[in-house]
Amino acid sequence: MFRWIGKQIFIGQIYNWAKERLSGLLLTIILLILVLYIHSQYLNFIEFKAKNEGSYIGLSFIIKNTLILGIVFGYIYFYRIIGKTKESIKETKETIIKENKTDGKEKVSSLEQFLEDDELDK
Repeated sequence: MFRWIGKQIFIGQIYNWAKERLSGLLLTIILLILVLYIHSQYLNFIEFKAKNEGSYIGLSFIIKNTLILGIVFGYIYFYRIIGKTKESIKETKETIIKENKTDGKEKVSSLEQFLEDDELDK
């Protein structure tokens, strides 16, 4: 029973630590897998090119890997833009909340404060 509770607390602590870093960790893992994949594809391309000198099929390796890189870099680019937008929205919300928490000095209790004295006598 105590081991199970200790294990749950330990897993919870790891989760809380990794929660903030999850996007960075996933990005790092994706980039490492991509490097290993491109390296293996390059080796396959060199081997294929050596066997088939006059063939244009090797061009498909280049096109495929270029498209994969474009998709990954596009994802990273838009991920960062979305992150900046979320931060901007958060800052705007905080500014609005701060402006709404005035102490009543700026609020007008009656529109008569805007009228001139001669207009009030009418």
